[in-house]
Amino acid sequence: MPRPRTHLLVLLAAICVAEPFTTPNGSDNEVLKHTEASLTKSQNLEIENAIGNFSRTEQGGGPAATPAASFNTTSTPAPAPTPTPQCPGNQVVLVGSEGCGCPVGMVNVAGENCTCPVGYTLQRAAGCLDVDECKGEGPGPCSLHADCTNTPGSYLCKCLRGYLMGAGGCQDIDECALAEVTGLQACGSGADCRNTLGSFSCFCPVGYVMALDGHSCVDVDECSFEEQCRRELGNVCVNTPGSFVCQCQPGFRAEVPACIDVDECKETPDVCAGQGVCENTFGSYKCVCQRGYRGNGTYCEDENECASGRHGCDTNARCGNIIGSYFCQCYQGFNGDGLSCFDVDECALSNGHCEHNCTNEPGGYSCHCGIGYQLAQDGHNCSDVDECVVQNGTCEQVCTNTQGSFLCSCQPGYQLHIDRHSCVDIDECKLQNGGCSHTCTNTPGGHTCSCPAPLLLHSDNTSCVNVTSCDFRRGGCDHVCTVRAEGLLYCSCSTGWQLGKDLRSCLDVNECGDFTNGGCEQLCQNHPGGFNCSCGEGYVARTDDPTKCQPVCDPPCQNYGACVAPHSCDCPAGYPGPGCSAMCSPPCAHGGTCMRWDMCLCPPGWTGTGCHTAVCELPCANGGRCVRPETCHCPSDYTGPQCLSPLCTPACQNGGRCVDVNKCTCVVGWQGARCQIEPVQCQKPCKNGGVCVGLNRCRCASDFTGSLCETAVTTPCVPPCHHGATCSPHNKCTCPEGAAGIRCERLTCPVVTTVVSMARAVRKGVRESYVDRCGPLGVQLCTKYRINQARVYLQAYRVGYRVQCPEKNGR
Repeated sequence: MPRPRTHLLVLLAAICVAEPFTTPNGSDNEVLKHTEASLTKSQNLEIENAIGNFSRTEQGGGPAATPAASFNTTSTPAPAPTPTPQCPGNQVVLVGSEGCGCPVGMVNVAGENCTCPVGYTLQRAAGCLDVDECKGEGPGPCSLHADCTNTPGSYLCKCLRGYLMGAGGCQDIDECALAEVTGLQACGSGADCRNTLGSFSCFCPVGYVMALDGHSCVDVDECSFEEQCRRELGNVCVNTPGSFVCQCQPGFRAEVPACIDVDECKETPDVCAGQGVCENTFGSYKCVCQRGYRGNGTYCEDENECASGRHGCDTNARCGNIIGSYFCQCYQGFNGDGLSCFDVDECALSNGHCEHNCTNEPGGYSCHCGIGYQLAQDGHNCSDVDECVVQNGTCEQVCTNTQGSFLCSCQPGYQLHIDRHSCVDIDECKLQNGGCSHTCTNTPGGHTCSCPAPLLLHSDNTSCVNVTSCDFRRGGCDHVCTVRAEGLLYCSCSTGWQLGKDLRSCLDVNECGDFTNGGCEQLCQNHPGGFNCSCGEGYVARTDDPTKCQPVCDPPCQNYGACVAPHSCDCPAGYPGPGCSAMCSPPCAHGGTCMRWDMCLCPPGWTGTGCHTAVCELPCANGGRCVRPETCHCPSDYTGPQCLSPLCTPACQNGGRCVDVNKCTCVVGWQGARCQIEPVQCQKPCKNGGVCVGLNRCRCASDFTGSLCETAVTTPCVPPCHHGATCSPHNKCTCPEGAAGIRCERLTCPVVTTVVSMARAVRKGVRESYVDRCGPLGVQLCTKYRINQARVYLQAYRVGYRVQCPEKNGR
C-alpha cells in the first residue's frame, strides 16, 4: 500500500538538521541560522522508495498533485508527445529537454534523488514551500532572549537589547564591566553601576540621591534638612561629599559624646588684662569689671554705688562709698547689719524716759503729755499749761489756772452759768430791794439806790437824807456845788461838760460835733471832758501846731527835695528816684551806689556801666573771660587762674603730663595719645617659654604659671588617664599610640599599609568601621582590604592593624 503524501512531507522535514551560520553582513548581535541536509544512506533509500511509489501512483492513473513550485502550466498546445525517457530516482523529464532533472524548486542531493532545499517542505501540488521556523509556542529555534524572524528557506535570530550572541545563544551583556573596559560611563558622576539581565541600573551610595536624569548622583546636604548635630551642645554640621561631619563651634572643644564649652577664663587666665575679670559665656567669654567697679572690662574705675543707687542698703540705712565697694549703716533708732534694718522700740525701756506718754516711731520715739500739760524743751518732761493765758481759758470773766486744767468764776454781782464758763448777772433788786430805802435800780454786776428830790443818797449808798449844805456829798452835784445868797444849792460842771436836766449830773460836751470840727485840720476825736486832733493816713501832726497836719514821705525826701503829699517828693533836677535819690540805668549791680543820674559808684573789683564789668588784675589768656573779681572763665581747652594750663581730654594716664591742648608727654616706656599703651618691657625675663606682654607682665605657656612663669602646672587629671597616658595642663590627657578618647580609655590600631597583589576589580566604595578588637588572646591582627580608584587594573592593599591591649591582670 503506498504511503500518503503527508507522511512523506513529515518525514522530509524530520530528517533536516539545522546548523548555524553567519551571514556576510551580519553584526555582533545578529546571526543567520540555516540547515544543511545530512542524509544517511538509509535515509536516501527511504526517500527513493517514497518518491518511486509516488511516481508509480501518478502513473497508475490515480489522482495526482503537482507542487506549485515544481510545475508551470500554459495555454500553448503541447507538442506531440515523445517517448518519455526513464529518469533515475525521483527525477523528472525536464520540459524542453530530453534529459532528466529535479523539478523547479527542488535540488539534487546525492546524484539521483531530488528533495526540497533546507528550509522548505514538500507539498503535493504546491511543491516546495518555505517552512516558518518561528511559528509555534516557546522560544522556537532562537533562545529566550532573542527575536526570531522568518526568511525564505531559513530564519534570523536577533538578540534582545542587552544581550549578545554567543556560542550558547544570547548571553547577557555586563554593561558595567563593558563601560569600564571601553572607558565609557554607564552611569553618571558619583553613581555605581549594577548589572541586571538585559540591562543595568544605577544606584547612589549612602549620602547621595539620584538626579533627575536617572544616571548621576547628587550629594545630599544632610545639614540642610535635618538636625544631624546637636547644636545645643556646641556642634556645627558641615556637609561633606556623601556624608557630613559634626564640628565644634568656636569656643567649644570636642569631647565624647559632644562638644563642651571651653572655659577661656581658666585656660587663659590673662585673657582680660588690666582691671577687668574674665567671665565665661557659652561658647565665648567676656571681660567685665570687678564688682564695685564700672567700665568696659579693660579700663575700670570705682563705681559710687551710693550715688548710682546700685547698692543693697536698707531704706533705713546710710550708704557709704569706698574704693571698689560700699558699706551700709543703719540710721539711729534702727538695728541691723545695714542691709536689713529693724526699728528699735525705745518706749519698751523705761517708757523712753518720758514723764507722761511715750509713742514709738520708725527710727525714734516721741513723748506726749496729758491734757492740760505741754512738753518741756527737754522733750521728756511735762509742764502745766496755763489755759487762762490764751483767751482767758474760754472763761467769760475770771479764769483760775489749776494743775492740768483751769476753773472759771464770776465777779461779784454775777453767778456762774451751768456751762461752767459763762456768767449771769444777779438782780439784787429782787431781793429786799437791794437794801435800798427808796428806789433800787439793777445794773450789770450790781445795783444802785436812788432817792427822790430833794433827798440825797446817804454815804451808805442805801438810805436817803435831806441835804442842805454842799459839804455833804457836794450837795448831790457831780462836779461843783455852790450855795447861793438865797441859801439854795447850785450845781455846775467843769469845762467840756454841761449840766443835765436834773441840775445835778454833768454830761460830756461833744466838741467835734459842730462845723468847726473842734478846730482840727483833719480828724477830731472826742473824749469825756475834751477832744484830740489827729491826722489821716500819710500825715502827721505838726510840732508847732498840733491841730495842723503835714504829709509823710517814705523814704524821706533827700537832696533838698520837699514832701508835698504822702510818699511824694518834689525833687530837684538830676534826682528822680524814690525820695529824690539818684537813678541809674542800668541799675548799679554788685553793691554799687548810684550817685546821680546814671552815675554809679562801684565797689572794688567791679567797674563799667552799672558796675557789671569784673576786674581781673592778672589778665585772662587764651580766650578766657573775667567773670568775677580775679576769676577767669576759661575755654574748654585751658584751665588755671589765668587760663594758662592746657587740658587733655580724656586726661593723660599712667603719669603722663599734658603739655599742650590734647597732647600728652608720657613717662619712659608708655605710648599712645593718652599714654594708655603699656610698654612691653620686663625687667626680669620671662621663664619657660613665657612671653613679655606688658610692663613686667608675662604671658605663660599652658604648662607654667607665676609672675615670671617659673612655676610648672602639676595639677593631676581627674579622672585619671588610662593606658600610660600623661596628664597635660587643663585636665587634658595626652594619649600614647594605640589609645584614644578623653581619658585614653579606647584602644586603636595603628595603620600599616603594604601592597600584596594585583587584582582586577571594579571601583567600589568601602565604609570603614572600628570595633573593640581586644579579644581573649590579648593581641590580634585585624586586616581589611582597600581598593583604589584605577579603572581597569586595581591594586589591592593590605591594611594591617596591630592592637595594643592591656595586660590580663590589668583589665
